[in-house]
Amino acid sequence: ELREAADIAAGEWWQRALPEQRLLAAERAGHRTLAATAQRQGPPVRAPETRRGAVAPAPANGAA
Repeated sequence: ELREAADIAAGEWWQRALPEQRLLAAERAGHRTLAATAQRQGPPVRAPETRRGAVAPAPANGAA
């Protein structure tokens, strides 16, 4: 979203261009923050029926 906003702002003639280095630094900082958050939370836990390729168990009443 940051990159998209910068691209849009660059095309608007009444605003001066955003400094590229500041934009890249903000983008990298966002990626580092996201990576650190993901590492702290650990891998996502999924229920068995939501995994790709998993087959749902048959209904207990035998209906198909």
